[in-house]
Amino acid sequence: MTSSAVFVILLFTLESFHATPNVCVENLGCLQGTFMPGFQSDKFEAFMGVPFAQPPVGELRFSNPKPIKPWEGILDATKARPDCIQKNYLLPQPFVSGDEDCLYLNIYRPTKNDNKPVPVMVYIFGGGFFSGTASPLIHGPEYFMDTKEVILVTLAYRLGALGFLSTGDINMPGNFGLKDQNLALKWVQNYISYFGGDAGNVTIFGQSAGAVSVHMHILSDLSSGLFKRAIVMSGNAGAPYATPISNPLAQARKQAELVGIPDANSMSSEELTKALREIDATKIIESGDGFKYWHVDPLTTFRPVIEEPSPDAFLTVDPSELIASGRYTQVPWMTGMVPNEGAVRALSIISNETLRSDFNNNFDDFIGKLMEFPFTEGVDSKINDLINHYFYGIHELNEKTTQNFVDMITDRAFVQPFYKNIKQYVETADLKNNPVFLYRFNYRGPFSYSTLYTGNFNNYGVVHCDDLIYLFRSPLLFSVDFDKNSVEAKVLKEMVDTFVSFAKTGRPKGTSDSSLAECNSQVMSKTDDNKICSYKEIKNSINGFSVKIDNYFDIAKVKLWDRILNNN
Repeated sequence: MTSSAVFVILLFTLESFHATPNVCVENLGCLQGTFMPGFQSDKFEAFMGVPFAQPPVGELRFSNPKPIKPWEGILDATKARPDCIQKNYLLPQPFVSGDEDCLYLNIYRPTKNDNKPVPVMVYIFGGGFFSGTASPLIHGPEYFMDTKEVILVTLAYRLGALGFLSTGDINMPGNFGLKDQNLALKWVQNYISYFGGDAGNVTIFGQSAGAVSVHMHILSDLSSGLFKRAIVMSGNAGAPYATPISNPLAQARKQAELVGIPDANSMSSEELTKALREIDATKIIESGDGFKYWHVDPLTTFRPVIEEPSPDAFLTVDPSELIASGRYTQVPWMTGMVPNEGAVRALSIISNETLRSDFNNNFDDFIGKLMEFPFTEGVDSKINDLINHYFYGIHELNEKTTQNFVDMITDRAFVQPFYKNIKQYVETADLKNNPVFLYRFNYRGPFSYSTLYTGNFNNYGVVHCDDLIYLFRSPLLFSVDFDKNSVEAKVLKEMVDTFVSFAKTGRPKGTSDSSLAECNSQVMSKTDDNKICSYKEIKNSINGFSVKIDNYFDIAKVKLWDRILNNN
């Protein structure tokens, strides 16, 4: 029997199951999905646990991902698959969870289909490249599906050592997590039309390390043509935690030592790769503790690397060079932040008496290490400058310096890279065809990720990840749904509509032509009037929340960090 005949038989078989959604994908196979209830709408269709790559196990561990092969029978796509194996150092008590066989994606689509191709939004989760999930328990699709205007895809990718360890050569080239994402985007291009999606209208978006990933796809020739627009949330490729590893082979040797491989320092890179493939995945992930200088720092141990040029290489030039020179794929994009991004690291230290005391005993040293200076000369002087600026000369974390600590990390890891990236973009891009739009999410509701960072319910303002609460339903983290008529329901609709409008039209909701005209090199070159390109801000107000266009930006913070990082 020919493959075409088998495909037709499977198609007719699926059509007999009228109670469940189903799709047949030529050259792959058929899938049976399920219905999920919306938040404000009745239901939508979900196809979860769809494989886009061969399991990266055995000989495929520490290898570039391989496309999925056709499957037999009808694939059960009614539930999500386990997360990629990881140790989430953002948790109060980190532990290893997940599975090495994890390269799956989830597809959510509206039930109403008039045969007109639907815009596609592909979300890449964050988590410092060491943790994260595509699960609907954390990144629930309900709010996007309420719009009935887009197809949402969430994807998984390898994390930690399994996703980013490298020997710096062809034996273990690295960037596997980013290449997993790239292969998933290729899968979307090849097959999303079978789900009613428009492969010519794909928007990729991501937050934190997911934002870094989105920016990396803009920079990588390997991902050119795989998407039409991009949204970069709370991070970019210029962030310090995205800085490529300078000596990946040394890191790979240390990894081998940590898992007990004899003669790790004398092995060839080929031998090293083979030996690491024999080690239990849990042991590899657990041994990541051996790279920490204190507590869970550095948070992001395994990062992108600069690869040797090859047809499969994802990144062959340092991102900072690509950004500054304009050597990247230009697409319309949107980018934004929340006020207290640095809370993601600062709050867990501040709120824990033992950690805070230990930090204070090593205050200057730990400040310097957390800031990840890209130089070795004059570090003590720079640390002194920071302590004088942010802590008014006080060498201690206490109740009076909590916000100062959050601000310092926010400015270093998010504010300065955000401003610098936009400035370099408007100086090198064709803004008429590839504009950039800015937003600021500044709404604090009844839930906050600060509770997860601290274990308490104190109000620390709007912190890193709080915008996700108004894009994705997260029943595992926040078990109580918003009331459908609440202010929060209105905020999330505003936020989702902003993103969906951009995905559909290339312009976020409520953005006028006049605001676009302001975003150019002339505006960004003015550094004395505390202004940036106009941005859309969603914030608390006496009436619940408000939406306004603003252009205020504290340029002094950028100047401070430019001076420090340029070692002036």
